[in-house]
Amino acid sequence: MMERKRTHFKMYKIGRRWAFACAVILTLGGTTLAARADGTATSSAESTSSSSVVESGSDSSTLSPSNASAESKIESGGNQTGTTTASSTSESSSDSNQAPTDKSGSVSDADDSSNASSTNTQSTTNASGTNNTNDINNTNDTSDVTGATDSKSNQQQTPVATSLKLAAPAATSTQDPASGSASDTNTGASTTSATKTENSAVSDGGTVEEDYPDLHNMLGVSSQFHIFAREAELNAHTNGNIAVGTLSGNVNFGTNIIEELLDKDISYIQNINKIASSSFVSAGDTRSNKVIFGENVDIDVSNPNRPKVNGIDIDHLLASEVYQDKNGNVYIDFDKEFAKLEQLSGSLSKQNPHVNYTSNDFEDMNNRVIDVSDLQPDENGHIIVNLSADVLATSTPLTIKGLSADKDGNTVIINVDTAGNQDYHVNSQIKVIYDDGTDRNNQETEDFGDNHLLWNFYDATASDQLASGVISIDRPFQGSVLAPKAEVVANQNVDGNIIANKVVVNAETHRWDLQDNVDNEKDPDPDPAEFEKPVHPTITIPGLPEEPEPETPGETEEPEPETPEEPEPETPGETEEPE
Repeated sequence: MMERKRTHFKMYKIGRRWAFACAVILTLGGTTLAARADGTATSSAESTSSSSVVESGSDSSTLSPSNASAESKIESGGNQTGTTTASSTSESSSDSNQAPTDKSGSVSDADDSSNASSTNTQSTTNASGTNNTNDINNTNDTSDVTGATDSKSNQQQTPVATSLKLAAPAATSTQDPASGSASDTNTGASTTSATKTENSAVSDGGTVEEDYPDLHNMLGVSSQFHIFAREAELNAHTNGNIAVGTLSGNVNFGTNIIEELLDKDISYIQNINKIASSSFVSAGDTRSNKVIFGENVDIDVSNPNRPKVNGIDIDHLLASEVYQDKNGNVYIDFDKEFAKLEQLSGSLSKQNPHVNYTSNDFEDMNNRVIDVSDLQPDENGHIIVNLSADVLATSTPLTIKGLSADKDGNTVIINVDTAGNQDYHVNSQIKVIYDDGTDRNNQETEDFGDNHLLWNFYDATASDQLASGVISIDRPFQGSVLAPKAEVVANQNVDGNIIANKVVVNAETHRWDLQDNVDNEKDPDPDPAEFEKPVHPTITIPGLPEEPEPETPGETEEPEPETPEEPEPETPGETEEPE
């Protein structure tokens, strides 16, 4: 009797255990788990095992079936019944912050160890029965159940599949939204995803060195542009080409054709705030255009006679004259060029001048003249003149006399000290008289051979000697301007190069490129033999007397013997009358 009661009691205990186990299994949607407990491998479970794998690096730890089911239960947000397939596992989470998966179904998790730890902790809690079904259904993500937050990502973890072992991760890619580049999580290889589709219809602009391979000019590539600046604002007609980092063009610009002396007019615009449809000058019979835009500028060349730039129709360009930066390369590296120009400006300000001027050095303030005719240039062909800040601040004209009218003439460099003024005003009109007695006025031209005048604005109070304020030109001005760290505002006509960090054009300006003979004397002289062409002896040159043919020695011409003439017989009775 006692034995029978013990047997019944054991059966009762076993039944309670099985009933509790079944309740837990049914609560967790565990028909798949039951199948796995019996060792039955269904095709659905195999599919889940092969397709839903958590990336874990070298982690080879195993997860119990209850762990996988619990994770799947939490992600779905409710009770599930029936067999859990790979598709239901991957689609169960509706949270928009779910970690991305690659095409193979592998999960790109930023922290695999955190994911595995979170999964194990959650499954232990469920198995112990301390959390009921309602608690699990109300759970939003794995970090809420475990009380731990992923240290590398706050994104919701992708549901863990019913695979028993974490497989080696496949090559997955994650994309950085800021940089737009995708990187391989295993190999570290990166693939750049361009923010703007490359326009294959527009040709690559190349580099400025390719267009100007042999420049003999102290200003370098900036000497070939009317305006060379990081930023330019054009509010009045700008007669000249430009090279700018950012353009705010409210009016037209470009080198007007006067005598058609230029073969090509080149401009470079890296970025555009605004551009006028009338910009540039149409090509002539012997002159063409080349305009290079930055990689981020939107260009449409579907109309060969009228390209669009950032949606603006450009009237004076052909599609064949439009170029663009490609593959991250730029036509002009402004950082590199301005570093050179800043160094040049500082070094010129420190050179020993040939002569110094202050306002007190001019006897007649109404007739101020700086005569460079008798000044001897240095080994570079440069004449250095230093001016104090008060010279150009005076409201009377200043004449530069004795400039060379020859293209290979000496370059006059005038250093102007702004003396720490952050708002320096040029109130002196600049006049030019050449060494041949001719003078020059502000004008449009394509003949730049007579520009040998460079104004270098510097600040003697600055540690780098560079002027960094605003330089306002309030009177008609002639000569190229170098102020690479300052802002130059043209409130009157300016003829020459304008080189500055920022240029604002409020009055018409004219291109007039600086000619510098810094390297001309070092150029080899032409070989005179190349120009001596022998004249063939049989060719007769008009205007020269013909030379007699030389006689052959030993050959003499014998005279023919004279035969005496016999007199005619006289007829009797006939007499010859004298004449």
